[in-house]
Amino acid sequence: MTILLISVGVALTVSFICSLAEATLLSLTPSQVAELSEKRPLLGSIWRDFKARIDRPIAVILLLNTTAHTIGATVAGAQFDELYGDEWIWVFSIVLTIAMLQFTEILPKTLGVQFNRQLAPFLAVPLSAATRVAEPLIKVMHFFNKPFERRGGDRSARAVREEISALAAMARMSKDIDTHQERIIRGAARLSERRVREVMIPMAQVVTLSTAQSLSRAIIAAHLDAHTRFPVCVDGDRDRIAGYVNFKEMIYFMSTNPADPSLNGIIRPVHFVEPDRPATELMQVFLDEHKHIAIVRDGSGRSIGLVTLEDMMKELVGELGDEFDRLPKSVQALSGGTFMFGGGVSMNEVSAALGGALPPGPMTLAAWLEEQIGQTPAGGQTLRHGAVDILVRRVRRGRVFEASMTTMNAASGATAGGAAG
Repeated sequence: MTILLISVGVALTVSFICSLAEATLLSLTPSQVAELSEKRPLLGSIWRDFKARIDRPIAVILLLNTTAHTIGATVAGAQFDELYGDEWIWVFSIVLTIAMLQFTEILPKTLGVQFNRQLAPFLAVPLSAATRVAEPLIKVMHFFNKPFERRGGDRSARAVREEISALAAMARMSKDIDTHQERIIRGAARLSERRVREVMIPMAQVVTLSTAQSLSRAIIAAHLDAHTRFPVCVDGDRDRIAGYVNFKEMIYFMSTNPADPSLNGIIRPVHFVEPDRPATELMQVFLDEHKHIAIVRDGSGRSIGLVTLEDMMKELVGELGDEFDRLPKSVQALSGGTFMFGGGVSMNEVSAALGGALPPGPMTLAAWLEEQIGQTPAGGQTLRHGAVDILVRRVRRGRVFEASMTTMNAASGATAGGAAG
């Protein structure tokens, strides 16, 4: 009778603890593990390791649970048969099965999920010790299971990002945060998996100044592009970046130092970064060192792109949009038959203003000009299309921000009118 009670008690107890540990392990979220790590770093590190390699603790739990079930039921059944005979063994089997279901499956797993935060500190060390003891057996099981294991990226990191996004969505639906706050949270999670090359502006679209330029010419070149900060190249070589200048300082320096009209006195040091670095690292540099731009260089030292603080913030909150970010849709008639068009104006409006001198269409002026030029537009660039002379006045991030157009008929008419007068 003693052996019967002991075998049943041990089987139920071991299975209860195993199911409790399994439910706790599977229900603990990354945020709960992080909370535990802040309060109790050692226990937190154990649970982080469990979640990162979850197959190891699961293997130990299932091994102990199955062993307890099998051996316990076998020994208990044999003892009951010896004590009471075969005729009542079916009753014992039914009672033991119900007890196993209730006290080793349903109850412990319910408790494990409901009280996972409270149970995690108590289960960490025993489960870690059991995992170390069973390490040889785990390696054998891992060898046989390896062909069926998923290959790919960091599933743990992906799970954290997915949980952050899900929590943000739940908070928005429960009115705890608004849509904009949700977008920021999702953007922060998304930024952690992006590389610098994914957020940079290609160097072909970057307007640079040169140390060979006079300050006045540099101001004119900078004025044609609606930006505040400009990289400065040594003698026009884009792979030799001396630093960057601020447009406001250029204007101030021009007025206060007319005897030294060069960029050398106002060039600031610029940060260089590799294209494969995490975008979050560059964001931290911008914040810690109060920098606003960085030049992206590849392994050979070639400049391949530019990243600004504004670009990083766009990754977090979406399009910020200052007065130069959104292409204007203005149409302004000037003297002499000249019109000033914003890059966001449709070609239908441009054609109507010019009396049909250019083909109409839904395409924006900026897109049409880029198609006509065949490359990234530059400020000051001129072209002729039929009877229309076009001047690209300003460019923003490789797109025409503003352009002036004059029809030859209007220009000649204005000249003739002036001569007649």
